[in-house]
Parts: sequence; C-alpha cells; structure tokens
Amino acid sequence: MPDQFAAVAAIAAGAFCGTAVLAIGSQGWLPEASGWWLRKRAALHGPLHVAHARRSLSDSIERAGWRETPERVVAFSVALGGALAVLGAASASSMPAGSAVVLALLGLVGGCGTCALALNSAIQRRRRRLSGELVPLLELFTLELSSGGSALSALGSVAVQVEGELAADLRRLLIASQVAGSASFESRLLEYADHVDLPALGSLATIMAASREYGTGASQGVRALATDLRRAQRRELIAHSRHALNSVLLPAAVGVLLPFLGVLMFPAVSVLQRSLH
Repeated sequence: MPDQFAAVAAIAAGAFCGTAVLAIGSQGWLPEASGWWLRKRAALHGPLHVAHARRSLSDSIERAGWRETPERVVAFSVALGGALAVLGAASASSMPAGSAVVLALLGLVGGCGTCALALNSAIQRRRRRLSGELVPLLELFTLELSSGGSALSALGSVAVQVEGELAADLRRLLIASQVAGSASFESRLLEYADHVDLPALGSLATIMAASREYGTGASQGVRALATDLRRAQRRELIAHSRHALNSVLLPAAVGVLLPFLGVLMFPAVSVLQRSLH
C-alpha cells in the first residue's frame, strides 16, 4: 500500500512538473496552445474568480521587483510543491499509508509556502532599498530647492543626476506627467507610494502639491521629512545592532563562559567531593 501511494504521488508530481515546463515555455514552444489559453482565459476568470487573485499576485510581483508573470510564478510554486511531495512520499514508503499521504501534502504545502515567503521577503527587501535611496535623494532635493526654481524642476534635476531604482521610477513619473491631459506628478507619486508601501513618498507628494497650489516653500517640509527619515534609519540601525549583539553574546555565554566556569570550578569541586568522602 505505501508503494502504491508513492507511485500515485510520483505520477502527480510528474504531471505537475510537466505542466509547469509547458506553461513556462508555452510562448516559444507551443504558440497555438498559448493562443488558445489567452482566448479562453477571459471566459474562465468569471466562474473561477481568478481575476482578482491574478491581479493581486501581479501587484505583489511588481512590488518585489521581479520580471515574471503570475502564471510562471504559480507554475514554479506548483512544481516545487510537487517535487517536495514526491520526496515526502518516497521518504515515508516504509511507514503506514496515512503517513505517506500526510508527508506528501506537507511537501506540497511547504513548496507553495516557500515561494510565498520568498515573494514577501523580496517585497520587504525592495521596500527597505527604496527607503534607503530616498533619504540622500531628499537631501539633494533640498539643496536644489535652496538654489531657487520650482519643485518639479529641482526634483527632475536630482533624479537625472542620481542613479538608482527610485530615481529611475521618479524620472518615469516625471516624463509621464508632462503628457498633455495626463494626471499630475503628485497624484502619480501618491499612487506609486501606495503601490510600494512607502508613506514617505506620499508625504513628499503632499508637500509638493501644497507648494504648487498655495505657493508655499517646499524646502522646509522636504528638509523635515529627510531629517525624520534619517532619525528613523538611525533608530532602526541601533535596534538591529542590539539584536545582533544579543545574538552574539548569548551563544558566546553558553559556548564559552559555561565551559570556562566548569574548568575553573573543577578543582574546588573535586576537593570538596574528596573531603565529603
């Protein structure tokens, strides 16, 4: 019976892997099947309620900075889960049948969960990277504002001079806002801030919108925003340093201090033991 479950798990995993390979290479190897799927996908979205899930996954992939489609990410996740399911079922071949099924299901869930954790970790890393690029950009923006000129021109000058992902996105937003009849740069920046989950960019958009509408100076607000971000980064660095110090001291205390105390106290304990006997 365990061999039968292992065989079924292996066949299912092979089917999943084959489907994943076909899905990944469908654009180049199977153009007719790919075209059929593109025609039928719109009809399947309604009854299966896939549109919302696909849109959410696509937004998460964009937040992570990956250049992949949701279909390929799902295919890789299913393939990884199928491979782990096969390993779990094969490792439980000498166990009862229920254990093989449980391990196969755990492997399948673990593979999909690993892909989800990797995606979430990539989103957090990109967010921290953009936050780190924002502080020097705001400081340079403050210097440009002190020399006079509008906030948009100063930000455009800084975005051209600075290299980085955030500067490239700001250049793209500035160029798109120059098209006649399109949304303003501030509204685009607010949408971008919500998309990457970076509230500091939303504050910058608010400062620039107030400067454009009411004619107020943006230098003080931008300087205060840069100062707050720099302090927040300093507090985060201090907290990370304390955590790293605790992570080093605790193993050192257990692995070094306790054996040292044992060696140091061994003669006294030996003498005490002899005196008691």
